[in-house]
Amino acid sequence: MSTTDPAPTDPTYALGRSTEEHRRLQEQAALFRPITERFFRAAGLAPGSRVLDVGSGAGDVAFLAAEVVGTTGHVVGVDMDPRALDTARARAQLLGLTNVTFLEGDVRTIALDGEFDAVIGRLVLLYQAHPAEALAGIASRVRGGGIVAFQEMDMDPSAMDLAFPTGDSLWSEAGRAIIQTFARAGVHVRMGRMLLKVFADAGLGVPTLLEESAVGGGPAYAGYAWLANTLRSLEPLSRKVGVEAPELNGLTERIRDDAVARQLMVWGPPLVGAWATKA
Repeated sequence: MSTTDPAPTDPTYALGRSTEEHRRLQEQAALFRPITERFFRAAGLAPGSRVLDVGSGAGDVAFLAAEVVGTTGHVVGVDMDPRALDTARARAQLLGLTNVTFLEGDVRTIALDGEFDAVIGRLVLLYQAHPAEALAGIASRVRGGGIVAFQEMDMDPSAMDLAFPTGDSLWSEAGRAIIQTFARAGVHVRMGRMLLKVFADAGLGVPTLLEESAVGGGPAYAGYAWLANTLRSLEPLSRKVGVEAPELNGLTERIRDDAVARQLMVWGPPLVGAWATKA
């Protein structure tokens, strides 16, 4: 998940800010890239746009947006994690991206030059204590007629097998532990399903909605490592909040071997995208 600066009442960023977590964010970005790219294009992100990316983390969402807006556009990414931003800047240089800038700060209060054609974020609002209030503040950075587009997960703690619907598999066991940890940490685990109300309460009207899930199977599916490494990043918090979780040693391989042996198709919680045009 991406990070943004917490206000005193915001839930703690559950996954931490280690080098390993920055690598996990890059793994996650590769897994979700096709879904997020389709969302951005459907929302109207276009060449030449000036875009604000909220909670940039290691930079992947900003890099994707930079590809969409092209060399005539520009993306400004904001995050509070200076180490993640160092990683993002180094990666941008390696990729030869000159239309991306990263700034450290709280997007709700940081000084930014001018208005933006669009503001975007992925897995950001679930960490806000008051998502509608946060979104209204973020949307104030966008010009009239501009786009506000956010993509969030829907993780239902009361129906784990709807989110990870493969019964008693190790995939499901790990998935339920992840959702339980987020829920006990105060994260808005149903943020995907909350988006319509959050946009409306933020004064943006009823948004257009799009939902997709990452689905896979077989021995080469990248989702096994994503799930195992998410649980690994959460492990200190899982212990703190009393969630029982699978043993981490060799977890990626064990999830994979279990899924392959059962010929399972596995999928994670849906990513729900919402976008609206600012009046």
